[in-house]
Amino acid sequence: MSPSTPSSPPPPASPGPPAQPGAVPRPRWGLPAAVGARGRAVVGRVGARRGPQVGLRVGRVLLPWVGVLLVAAAGAGLGFTLAPGTTTYVGPLQTEVRVHPSLRPGVQVDLPPVGEVSFDTHEAPVLVTANITSVDLDAAARLVRSPQQLLALELTVTDTIRAATVRAVLYSAGSGLAGALVAGVVVYRARRRALQTVASCLVVVLGTAGATAATFDPAALSQPRFTGLLSRAPYVVSSARSAVERLESYRSGLSDIVTSVSTLYAVSANLPVLGDAQAGGTGLGEDVTTVLHVSDLHLNPLGFDLADSLVKQFGVQAVVDTGDITTWGSAAESSYLGRIPGLGVPYVFVRGNHDSTQTQAAVAAEGATVLDDGQTAEVAGLRFAGWGDPVFTPDGEGSEATGGARSVQEQSHQRLADAVEAWDGAHPDDRVDVALVHDPSGLEPLQGTVPLVLAGHLHKRRVTLDASGTRTMVEGSTGGAGVTSAGLNRLADGKPVPLEATLLYFGTRGPDAGRLLAYDEVTVGGLGLASVNLARTVLTGDAQPALVPPTASPSSASAPGSPGSPGVPATGASTSP
Repeated sequence: MSPSTPSSPPPPASPGPPAQPGAVPRPRWGLPAAVGARGRAVVGRVGARRGPQVGLRVGRVLLPWVGVLLVAAAGAGLGFTLAPGTTTYVGPLQTEVRVHPSLRPGVQVDLPPVGEVSFDTHEAPVLVTANITSVDLDAAARLVRSPQQLLALELTVTDTIRAATVRAVLYSAGSGLAGALVAGVVVYRARRRALQTVASCLVVVLGTAGATAATFDPAALSQPRFTGLLSRAPYVVSSARSAVERLESYRSGLSDIVTSVSTLYAVSANLPVLGDAQAGGTGLGEDVTTVLHVSDLHLNPLGFDLADSLVKQFGVQAVVDTGDITTWGSAAESSYLGRIPGLGVPYVFVRGNHDSTQTQAAVAAEGATVLDDGQTAEVAGLRFAGWGDPVFTPDGEGSEATGGARSVQEQSHQRLADAVEAWDGAHPDDRVDVALVHDPSGLEPLQGTVPLVLAGHLHKRRVTLDASGTRTMVEGSTGGAGVTSAGLNRLADGKPVPLEATLLYFGTRGPDAGRLLAYDEVTVGGLGLASVNLARTVLTGDAQPALVPPTASPSSASAPGSPGSPGVPATGASTSP
């Protein structure tokens, strides 16, 4: 056997093309050695072209669909615009219901010629509009007087409105899909693309319908926003009354809305309406106390006109004024205070920084209940405590206090908090429900001491809820800043400060006694001051937290019960019957 000859080594691999100067070597991708240099070169060239090819491929796939969506959107938009409404009778009201896409979702009820009512019922971009096209005035008058007809309306209104809305949705969706189909046929002139436009529109319609159903909140029907003429707004009255008492019933809420609108047109036609009968006996009655909060009237007679109108239309049982009823605090301004008795209800007042002690005495002389130095008074079944503004700065404007000025306010509020604690300790069954101050700066001492703090001064409405459970409601200027430099400057510029006031609804019985249940924020604006916006908030669940008292601190108040000490009832305090 011959010895084996050693095998010769394999020839070296031929070198690839010479590297170009400055070229960046491509990374190797771990290809097997058997592929060879030529295979690696092919793979490298393919990889170099892979990015642009993928981008072109994605573009060729997406761009046609983008075009399809744009064509579908244009056609569907035109279809939604031309979609017919559905007409139905809801009680005595002939109503046309329409459903169409909108960036301002919700439900809007048009009440020509007096305004509109809107509800934030859902978050999906869909607006449901109901336009009152005609009213059977005789039927409206019978409805608001007949408990039997009201009951029948309550039993049928939900199904009637639901059926009309469903028909309107079908009309709108069908018109949108038809518009998308026509647009697809006109633009593409091909069956496949036309069907794609319809399919894409259908997906969007179904998704929007699902989002609307998922976010729909029936309770929102108890919190309408009214916009229109104040003198023609009995709808707001009856709806406000029933919303607090019947919040939990969706069916009753719808019935209340229809009844209230019927009342509006019946009153507008000078037909007689009897008190609570306008809402089937579901008014405020004896279970809710209505208080009107005004502030910063600043000598403007329009402010008292607004208060007088609200007192009469809403059955207000007391008016609370958190100061700055005058501007310079002079004796010459006292004639303006003669409007107070004309309101015909108890008037509770705390001094503002524009009100002098002379002004305070003049207000008391008009029969008002003046609260100062931590005094308390029971008015309309509620226990109020107040402390007048510790400074008199008639040349100042309404702004948040800082530095030393804030410290002065905080010290005043601490004394009021001590007075409230002293009163509550001595009268555990008659605790303070509402604390009144003028300047809301430095309110920390009152947090957790009292459920509700009312203030003014800033000429801008603000509502906050502290973690302690204390709610602070700062009123805007009911006099539109009145006869002040800021108010006159805004008026000269053609942009007057709006007149603002708030209606507060308190419970009177059981666990809700003395508790704020709801409030209506009324804003009157425009150069003619002829339009009004009313936004209602109903407080339920987490919006009514339990009060968390502050930790004990040394009291600087005098002993309760001594004359002139904090916690002693104010002279002239009145109690509503």
